[in-house]
Amino acid sequence: MNFKLPRNIISNNILKNVLYLVTSALAVSYIINEQSLALLSLIVIACGVYVMNKSIVIALLVSIIITNLLLSMNYLKDYDVMEGMESKQPKQRVTRQSRQGEEPEQPEEEPEQ
Repeated sequence: MNFKLPRNIISNNILKNVLYLVTSALAVSYIINEQSLALLSLIVIACGVYVMNKSIVIALLVSIIITNLLLSMNYLKDYDVMEGMESKQPKQRVTRQSRQGEEPEQPEEEPEQ
């Protein structure tokens, strides 16, 4: 069985298509999970590397790696609440003391026929 590696792997069309697929899948998952900062960093890093290098394969590969590293190190968190700011609605806490007076709910049984 002869298996030949491509001479220039950077210009390989199969690799380009795989990277397009992976990048689009990551973009869709960032949109679904509402990680707008991760999506923005993926796009900005890819554009920046492409402008410097003019190779779409390297740009996509570097942007995928860097964005996932930033996500794994928790640098790309979406902060919903700023420090020192309180929400307008008070939070309701359920404690053991408030539950002591309540009786546990029991499911209703159907009459047997």
